Order: sequence, then C-alpha cells, then structure tokens
Amino acid sequence: MATKTLDTKTRNLILILFLIGVFMGSLDTGIIGPVLPSIEQSFNLTSRESSWIFTLFVIFFMIGSPVMAKFSDFYGRKKIFILDVILFGIGSCLIAFSLNIESIFLGRIIQGFGCGGIFPVAGAFIGDAFPLEERGKALGILGSVFGISAIGGPLVGAVLIPYGWNWCFTINIPISIFLIVLATYVLPNAENSRKLKIDYLGILILSLLSIFLAYGLNQIDSSNFISSLLSMKVAPFLILFIILIPIFLKIEKRAEESIVAINMLENREIRIACIETLSYGIIYSSVIFVPSLVILSMGLNDQLASLMLIPILGANAVAAPILGKILDSTGSRKIMMIGTLILTFGLIVIAAYPHNMILFIAAGCLIGVGMVTIIGAPLRYIVLSEAKPTERGAGQAIVNMLSSAGQLIGGALIGGVIASFSGILGYKISLLLAAVVAFIAFLFTFRLKNRDEQMETIKSNL
Repeated sequence: MATKTLDTKTRNLILILFLIGVFMGSLDTGIIGPVLPSIEQSFNLTSRESSWIFTLFVIFFMIGSPVMAKFSDFYGRKKIFILDVILFGIGSCLIAFSLNIESIFLGRIIQGFGCGGIFPVAGAFIGDAFPLEERGKALGILGSVFGISAIGGPLVGAVLIPYGWNWCFTINIPISIFLIVLATYVLPNAENSRKLKIDYLGILILSLLSIFLAYGLNQIDSSNFISSLLSMKVAPFLILFIILIPIFLKIEKRAEESIVAINMLENREIRIACIETLSYGIIYSSVIFVPSLVILSMGLNDQLASLMLIPILGANAVAAPILGKILDSTGSRKIMMIGTLILTFGLIVIAAYPHNMILFIAAGCLIGVGMVTIIGAPLRYIVLSEAKPTERGAGQAIVNMLSSAGQLIGGALIGGVIASFSGILGYKISLLLAAVVAFIAFLFTFRLKNRDEQMETIKSNL
C-alpha cells in the first residue's frame, strides 16, 4: 500500500478526520445503554429482545472489521473509509426513522459492519502516512477518543433522549455527510495495482463463528449460569463455535487471500498482542459492573454510581495521548509492562476496599491508565510494527475482532460470577478474577521486543 509523503498540516487534518470518525463510531457503542429503555417502551420489547440491538451491532462489527480492513489493503484506505462512513450513515438513517423494530435491527447490522471498518482503516493509515517518530503520538491521540466517547455516550444520550430516542442516531447523519466530504478532499489516493481475490468461504465461516458465539452468549441466564450454559439455547451454538475454529483456521491457511491474516499469528509479537487484546475484553467486562458495585457498597443512586466510572474513563482519555508520545521513545514493552502491573494493582484495591471512596477513585485512575496500555497505542503500535504495509489493515482488524470477542466472553463469565454470589461478594470475586487476567497479561509482556528490536522490525518491513 503506497501512500505519498504528506506534509504535517495534511497529516494533522487527516488525523482530525479519523478522530471524528472513530469518535462517532465509539460514541454510538456507549450511547446504546441509556437509549435501550426508551426503545423497549416504544416497541413493547422485553429486555431479551432489546439486547439484540447491541448484539447485532457486535456480530457485524466483528465481521466488518476483517472484511473492510482487507479491502482497504487492496483498494485503498480512502475508498473503504468513505464506504464505511456511508454504511454507518445509512444504518443511522434506518434507525432514526424506523417505524418498527425490524428496521432498527437492520440499521444496527449495517452500522456495525461499517463501524467495524472505520477503526482498522484509521489505524492502518497512520502506519502508511505518519513517520516512525510520530506514529505513537498519533495512535495515542486516536486512543484517547475511546475514553472520551465512553463518557460522552451516556451524557449525549441523557441530553437527547428527552427529545426522542431517535435523535441519538439522527445526529450521526450530518456528521457522516461531513466526514464523506472531508475524506473526499483530504485523503490521498493510494497507488495499488494488486487485485483482491475475495475469500467467500472464509467470510461465510467467520460470519457463522461470530453469530454462534454472540447468540450462544446472549442466551445465557446469568442468574442460573451453569444450567443455562448446558441448555439447548446455549450449548449447541457454543459447541458449533468451537468446532468451526479449527475448520476456519485450516480454510484461511489454504486461501490465496485469506479474509483474516492467519499467517500473522505465526509471529510471536502478534500472538502476544492477541492475548493482551482478549485480556482487555475480559477486564473491560468486569469494569462495566463498577456502578452496580458502588450502589451496593456505598449506597449511591444510579446517577451518582455511574459517575464513579469517570476516574477510570477520564484517566484513560488523559493517559492515551501522553503514553502515545512516550511510546515513540520507549517502545511498547516498557509501557505495557508497567501498565498491566498498575492495572492489576488497581483492580485488587477496588475489590479489597469497595466501601472506601478515596481508594475507589484512586484505584479507578490506575485502572484507566492500565487499560489504555493494553488496548491503546502500545498494542496497536506492535501490530503496525510487525505487519507488512500490505497487511496493516488486516492486522488492526485482528485487534478489533479479539477485543469484541473478549468482551462477549467476559460479559457472560463475569455476569455468571456476579449472579452466583449474593451481595457484593460476586462483584469482588469478578474484580479479583480480572486482576488475575491482568497479571497474566503482565507476564506475557516480558516476551515482547524492546524498543531497539521493535525499530529494526519496523525498518525491515518498510
């Protein structure tokens, strides 16, 4: 993927473009929580039925990430980014003006597919167009968007819902139009003579894997975890998911142009990055239950309890660009090593002292900083370092896919743990389990390359 050298002003403008795109996509993930009750009321849905509004988005996000990333490696970041934003805008239109729940489901499918491509294309373009000494900083700034949008999603929802829940999706339409126009004029056209041979069988199996995993986990009753796990609503789908994994790997190894870059998993750094990404998904699943823990441990109401996420998300947003800037001079290993250790400590503190407000806030800040070292710039920097220019999009997609899968798996497991114990004990145990996962992630960081080795790899792949 050849991209002409760009001046600093153009690179900064492109970074702003991607920031808005990623913010729009990630904001829509966070906004769905406060919107669901209003949609349930409008269409007389049960909580199980409305959960598909979230699940369908996740399924097609997981499918869209590798498909769109692969297309971007062949047809250029510009064309695919614009296509992704168009899809996201169309999905938003369907939801905003829907007259029935089927339109909302279809809109979330289209949204998820488009959104899945926005993130890896943005990350891959940074590898294409930004010089080595600026990649970490750019990835860090991009990573800060996730923390900001995680706070902004519920806040935007709270402001717009009184005017009608559909306004939470209508707002995406003018933003999408603006991004399409800006991308048309700002993003450079890449020179690429390669032709893509679409891996239809790989896409089909990947789709089935995503559907079976998401559906099976969605049907788990956390209040009766073990028996529901073994029920016909759950077990067959999870078994099919497990059976299809080796089949998928075999198909992708044989494919001339695999939809998922399985060959990249032969690289030790990429394998470690995958472990770190899955770890993040599980840890994130435990953190989203923090407001529920606060309600029980401190007696706060729902609104005040939700504010207890601000130390975590705020620290995440502040730390991301700072760590990204440091990354250019230190490499990924040191940052991820320190970050995962801090994360482990923060999770243990909250589990041990859930009644202490000061310790809770301090530990929340540690967790926020620690989490951004796993899923933020340091990890994506590893993938950019190890990937060839023609596989940068595919490499970023692997991170997205495994993060989503980790959150699905973690959400089901953590929910089961919490439901299996009375009072705050379940929450404390889930946080301690997350701390164990964070410590395992810390141990794997010892096997990462140091900065000098990382720089040699980057130069050899140019």
